[in-house]
Amino acid sequence: MYTFLKKDILVLFRDRTELAVLLAMPFILIAILGFALSGLLSGNSEVLSMDVAIVQEDNEQLGLEQFAEELNGSGIPAEARSRIMAAAQETSPSSILQGILTDESLRELVTAQEMDTAAAAEALEEEEVVAILTIPENFTLNALQKMLMDTGGGAELELMIADHAATQSEVFTDILEEFVWSLNFESAIAQAANGEAPAPEETSVQFGGVESVSAVQPISSFQYYTIGMAVMFALFVGATISGIAFVEKQQFVLNRILLSDQHPFVYLGAKAISAATVTFLQFCILFFFSSLLFGAFDLTNWSFWPGMLLIGFTLAICVGALAAFLTALTMRFNNDSITTVFAGGVVTIFAFLGGSFTPTEGMPDSIQKLGGWTPNGASLNAFLIWLQNLEIVLLWEPLSRVLLLTIVLLILSLLIFPRKGEA
Repeated sequence: MYTFLKKDILVLFRDRTELAVLLAMPFILIAILGFALSGLLSGNSEVLSMDVAIVQEDNEQLGLEQFAEELNGSGIPAEARSRIMAAAQETSPSSILQGILTDESLRELVTAQEMDTAAAAEALEEEEVVAILTIPENFTLNALQKMLMDTGGGAELELMIADHAATQSEVFTDILEEFVWSLNFESAIAQAANGEAPAPEETSVQFGGVESVSAVQPISSFQYYTIGMAVMFALFVGATISGIAFVEKQQFVLNRILLSDQHPFVYLGAKAISAATVTFLQFCILFFFSSLLFGAFDLTNWSFWPGMLLIGFTLAICVGALAAFLTALTMRFNNDSITTVFAGGVVTIFAFLGGSFTPTEGMPDSIQKLGGWTPNGASLNAFLIWLQNLEIVLLWEPLSRVLLLTIVLLILSLLIFPRKGEA
């Protein structure tokens, strides 16, 4: 067994292309993704800060005066008119929107500048702003009519976003959608309450900030992508070892091994152990140099590393079983296209489902559940749990999935791998 392990490692080290894929490529991707998304995963609003242009075409005071004139001619009793007008002055959507955009909670995120139409369009073209928000003429009047009198067609805001800052534009769009939804919701409540307008404090809308779902510190982009790339490129090890096995069969190495009275399962087990060993070494190298180069982890935190190594060891065993499974399929069908398809397509799909490229929290539940059953996705969850200093007992759920997948893959490998006389 040791001889087979030594042979596979020597063959792998002679293939510089495979070594570059397994060791150099992860560092390149960690650097690109880590710097590009630095601070985003940890909730740092500076990476989302944006300048927006406000084109004010509405005259709020004139709109209030016109609304008051219509109210006086509506035949509503004076006392009711007085209450509605007071509500109109307190809940004017234009004032609320301006207050939100200049609120202290959004000051570090959004910088709003009032411009005319031409200047705003030029600023957007020159990429000086990420969006243009136009408050159209008669916005105040139309909005108050719909909100307080339930007449007219209501009012709409006009938003033009830039292509060069998709993330910031999406965040600003979400802010406006939340504002509109909140205003509509509170207006509906007021109308349902026999026309009584909501109190001023009820119409205030708070945006921004980070809601903590646990007592742990958020992780950095370099920490996340070090783990994400590690679990993804671990899968390539299984394909690499399987490819070595196919070459050995083509060169009759396997036949010579079987003629030496070695059982086929010894050869298959050696492939599994080789893949597991290489994967574990790959983890150690990636974690060490990522900590050294990018400061991803604290190398001197001795209480931190046992958990990381435990998770890495568990995934390494699963990758060994995966290598055995791919080897068995390759030998059974005498075709290395299985390995090629796995390395070229299946790994990418697993990486997407498992969250190696981006966290899966915002994705549909079906994708999150499916990704949690991939070996890389379950291991990534375990790494994140340990990294955020949660209880070690919570590692059992994701790691049990990895171990279950390992057992299934090993059983399938033993069933598929050719016996003596079939190889």
